[in-house]
Amino acid sequence: MKKYFVILNLLSVTLLFSQTKKIEKERYDYLVDSLTTRKTDLLLQKEKLTAQIDSLENIKSELEPKVKSVHIKKLYRKYGKKIGGRLATGKIWKGMTEQMLKDSWGLPDRKTRNKKKWGLFTQWYYGTITFYFKNGKLTDWEEK
Repeated sequence: MKKYFVILNLLSVTLLFSQTKKIEKERYDYLVDSLTTRKTDLLLQKEKLTAQIDSLENIKSELEPKVKSVHIKKLYRKYGKKIGGRLATGKIWKGMTEQMLKDSWGLPDRKTRNKKKWGLFTQWYYGTITFYFKNGKLTDWEEK
C-alpha cells in the first residue's frame, strides 16, 4: 500500500509539473505576442512623432527670420533706430538699462540683488558672462 501511495504521489507531482510547464509556455507565448504587438505599435508612434518633429522643424526654420524681423522692428519703435539697432545686434555698453539688456539678450540664467544704503546692486548672469548694474544702469561686466 505504501508503494502504491508513493507511486501515486510521484504521478501526481509529474502531472502537476507537466501542466505547470504547459501553462508557463502558454503564458510565455502570450507575453511574447503582447510585447511584439506593443513594439510594433511603439515603432508606428515613433514614425508619426518623427514626421511631426520634421514638420515642426520646417515651420520653425520658416518662422525664425520673421520673428527676428518683428523683434528688430519692436526694438526700433521702442528705442529709436540708433539704440534699437545696437540692441538688435546684441551690443552692450555702460549706462544701458536692465530693460535694454533684457530686450536684447532675453531673460538671464540667474539674477542676484543686493540692496545697500547707497543703491540697489544687481548681477545678471548669462552663461559665463556677468553683468553688474547699479540702480538699474549697467556699470560693468566680465566673462569667466
